[in-house]
Amino acid sequence: MGDASSSAVETPVVEGENAERRVVFDHLIAKDSAAGVAVIPAELVHLHHVQLPIRGARQRLAALPFALEDFVAQGLASTHFAICGTDAEGSVLAAVLKTDTLERYLADAADRALVPEQVLLPPPAPGPDGAMTWRTYRSDDRVLVRLSDGTGFAVTTDMLLAVWQLAGEPAIENLASALPTAIAYKDQGGTGVTPAPILWEADLRQGVYRPTRGFARPLKWLAACLVLAGIGHLMLAALDATAQRRIADDLRAKAAVALTAKLPGASPDDPPALVMRRLSDANRPQGGSGFLPVMDRVASALRAQGDAVQFQELTWSNGALRLTVEAANLDTIQQAQSRLDEAGLQVSAGSATASDGAARSELTVRP
Repeated sequence: MGDASSSAVETPVVEGENAERRVVFDHLIAKDSAAGVAVIPAELVHLHHVQLPIRGARQRLAALPFALEDFVAQGLASTHFAICGTDAEGSVLAAVLKTDTLERYLADAADRALVPEQVLLPPPAPGPDGAMTWRTYRSDDRVLVRLSDGTGFAVTTDMLLAVWQLAGEPAIENLASALPTAIAYKDQGGTGVTPAPILWEADLRQGVYRPTRGFARPLKWLAACLVLAGIGHLMLAALDATAQRRIADDLRAKAAVALTAKLPGASPDDPPALVMRRLSDANRPQGGSGFLPVMDRVASALRAQGDAVQFQELTWSNGALRLTVEAANLDTIQQAQSRLDEAGLQVSAGSATASDGAARSELTVRP
């Protein structure tokens, strides 16, 4: 189930001002529909098409580093992973880039969605029998390429012919300037740009970099309502604010306990990037990873129970998959454990609790 692919040829990473100068998004992004979007050049972001046997978006994001570790030529602790879209079959379009590259762009565009340049072009439809096709956009000596599986890359014009031939000469739909005459393509004309809602789905600000939701506008509206409603409503708002503060304090305390269990000495007040790197170092697998085969067997074993069993936490280390699962009662969890045993997996159960109509248990699964 763990198949990952990217563009047919890996393009070299171009750092700094040279990459920014050569990016073509100045032509594509000049649309009202793309307001509020900042673009990271294609040379700095690699896209991969991955199949993950996991349903929840949060669990998928947590699993990406293990699924793509063989395609990353640098330490996982210095690498950022993001999900840029999913299809009906559950396949994921994943983006991989250096953490310091993301942080550099965040410093200049903190209030805008950060998207890979490749997603500015809508992917073309696949060819007959699912054959790979390309959509291209040329600007001066550089060509942006989007593949029908959603991945993409950028290449210089003089290298495009060689890359196209290595990829098996796929059918091309070209936008903007003409391609070299030796390449067969269909001229679509125009510029074309992906609609803003899809661009926002590809926002790279995920995980610890996910932007917080601002409260300035709701507070202004609330203030206006309080003036009109009078002292009585003001008192109710004050009581509500006190209750929310207590909830926030309680959540912060629980977060501190959970974080300390994973990283002794860490605090919720630590910089998110630092916490992410330490967690990545702590969970980095040694040697080859069997994460996807084990996760696939777990998902297959529990498929018959549907949504009766939910994954709350998932970690992988030293060849073992550790799950925190939740169900309506302990009997359902025991049934899940039995299904894993029947699937030939070694399962050991940790602590289990049941309260408020829900049960939770920690399971350790090995192949």
